[in-house]
Amino acid sequence: MKFPRVRLGGWITALGFFSALLVARSAGGQDIECERGDLEVLRLDFEGNHAFSDADLAKTIVTTPSSWARRYLHVPFTVKHCLDRSELPNDRARLIIFYRRRVYPKATVDTAVKELAPGAVAVTFKINEGPPIILRSFVVSGLDSVPERNAVLRGLAVRQGGRFDRFAIDVAADTLRQRLHNTGYPRAEPTNSFAVNDTLLSAWDTLYITPGPRTRVGAISIEVTPLVGKRQQIPTKVVRRIMGLDSGELFREDEIIDAQRAVYQTEAYQHVSITPDSDADSIANLHVSLAEAPMHAARVGAGYGTLDCFRITGEYTDYNFLNGARRLDITGRLSKIGIGKPLDGASGLCPAAKKDVFSDSVNYYLGATLRQPVFLGLRTVPTLTVYTQRQSEYNAYRRTTLIGGVASVIWRGVTKTPINLSYSLDLGRTDAQPALFCAVFNLCDATEREKVQQTQRLGVLSLGVTRDNSNSILSPTRGSIIRLEGRYSSPLILSDSGLQFTKLLGDAARYVGAGGNNVLAMRIRGGTFVGRSVGSATNFIPPQERLYAGGPTTVRGYAQNELGSLLYISPGYQQSFVSESSTPTGARDTVWNVADTSYRRVVPVGGNALIVGNLELRLRSPFVPDLLQWTLFTDAGEVWNRGGGSGLNRVKVKITPGIQLTAVSPVGPVRAAIGYNPYRRPPGPLYYEATNEGGELICVTPGNQIPTHITSSNGIVTNIRQEPGTCPSDFQPAKDNRFLNKLTFSFAIGQAF
Repeated sequence: MKFPRVRLGGWITALGFFSALLVARSAGGQDIECERGDLEVLRLDFEGNHAFSDADLAKTIVTTPSSWARRYLHVPFTVKHCLDRSELPNDRARLIIFYRRRVYPKATVDTAVKELAPGAVAVTFKINEGPPIILRSFVVSGLDSVPERNAVLRGLAVRQGGRFDRFAIDVAADTLRQRLHNTGYPRAEPTNSFAVNDTLLSAWDTLYITPGPRTRVGAISIEVTPLVGKRQQIPTKVVRRIMGLDSGELFREDEIIDAQRAVYQTEAYQHVSITPDSDADSIANLHVSLAEAPMHAARVGAGYGTLDCFRITGEYTDYNFLNGARRLDITGRLSKIGIGKPLDGASGLCPAAKKDVFSDSVNYYLGATLRQPVFLGLRTVPTLTVYTQRQSEYNAYRRTTLIGGVASVIWRGVTKTPINLSYSLDLGRTDAQPALFCAVFNLCDATEREKVQQTQRLGVLSLGVTRDNSNSILSPTRGSIIRLEGRYSSPLILSDSGLQFTKLLGDAARYVGAGGNNVLAMRIRGGTFVGRSVGSATNFIPPQERLYAGGPTTVRGYAQNELGSLLYISPGYQQSFVSESSTPTGARDTVWNVADTSYRRVVPVGGNALIVGNLELRLRSPFVPDLLQWTLFTDAGEVWNRGGGSGLNRVKVKITPGIQLTAVSPVGPVRAAIGYNPYRRPPGPLYYEATNEGGELICVTPGNQIPTHITSSNGIVTNIRQEPGTCPSDFQPAKDNRFLNKLTFSFAIGQAF
């Protein structure tokens, strides 16, 4: 916000006149499009600028280089910009005005045009910034009557002896106004006065504050407009409790805004306003105007996902449950429709889901969530959820919850940093592929596996913190997002004794403008388990809590969940015999090995430690730029198991570059990505599922010496039993050097991060 100036230097007035002319010229007279014979601008450089970046200066002038894709990738039919020589002197003047408005009165600018190729040039602006004007004195007056004077003045960015930055002084004035409005002075207004001496390169600035009377909240009147033909649905006393405002307390603007937000977030009102008396002095009466919205809503939806196949959702909402502005949501979801029983029959339409062993049954969710509008303060939102569900993770596990509950509280006491504390308790079971239990937890016997797959109580206490400074929920282009989460389970919080873990997760993303509506996006993500569960097979970590990576949101050079260790399932086997002296029993035993080095499918193992890094350059498409975006990306990461000798020195981070096309849609960004994976699949144990032969999981890794007992009848194998033993992890599929087989294709909705 700008304030009246006193004793303005003559050059400031002149700058205002010329800048108005130049802005008008730049808005209506610039001509950077190309005609026959024009010189294309392939490079735009600034030399000598230290106080301001190239990007800041480029926004000030008309001369513009051709698009990034044209200059560096030489993509035809992309945006081409040419040199308008009549604008060069004006650009020089624009830069001088830019510097002088930012108190560099002696700044000079020269231009140079250099031929790079026939018909193509580089334009350089050579800048001599000169010394800035120094702020010799900065005084804030008028706060002597304010009891919180020191707190109001604390931490202002303006300092005597620094550069005379009028924009920073304007920010300081706005900061003082806001602080006073939140300290009982809603009438407070600052007025800025400064003097400048160009010869001495000196400035003197004073902020005069008129605080006005110290004000308290008076009477609070509430007027509710119900829907046509209906009476008021939510009692006035409930509205007062949601607002949390009381007569007699100091008037604080932030608390008024928080009260208005709290009422609006109930979604029971289509209009909410809280306004103080315009002629308020030391007492400000508040007038609350509300217009009620419909108290019930129902929604249905349908969709398709590469891993979920067809899915449907339905939701019913009551915004005034039990007449207290409580929100009740009843939600139902079904997925794997078309491939999972009992709603199968269209598996041909779900090629990706067909590769998932847990797609044989539909996934479902049915739950009811109750949200309280107020709990322990305005910025705390508690919720209670009761649900039943079945969910699965691609080729990793299936979790069936007979009944579960979640109690959570979101505290918004810190701006843009909600803190979520939740406790969940459910009664359910987790099914995973037998190979995973055998290789990771040494549970190779069906009876042993059944013990950990039986229905058990799982209680989890979690704490999550999110700091969101980005400028968009769906596709950020500026700012950052930081997420931290901790999850804890033990008998102390009612989990079964076999389910104990402490899990830590962290995620940080940064978005930076790269010029021309392009975005440089970076992310680092990590996770680990700590405590007694690490490195011990006896301390069981449920498969749904293990860490996985690979897929369209993590490392795109790998298929879903396939980064890290893998187990392999063989399509067949062959029998070989060993001599009596070489077997533990001293008898003639059978050893099973594979007939070749092929495998039918992989089993993702996951791990107890994870690291993922992503770097993206999101480029505005040269074709239909408002709809499409191209992305060059490099993903890196690894998933491994800490303990058992797997230290960090044995971790080998995998790096997979790729390209991605993103399209804008009503449901968010839709992405198709191609990742290049130059790595050979990792070594691991190879198993054969002998269910058709009356057996279970049989190790068939080449060279294994685990005795296997076979029972046959009329030449048909009727029973197979393998002696206990560790299946060797040295089976490694042959390396495939064909280029197309090194590409991983993925499709997803929403940005990767």
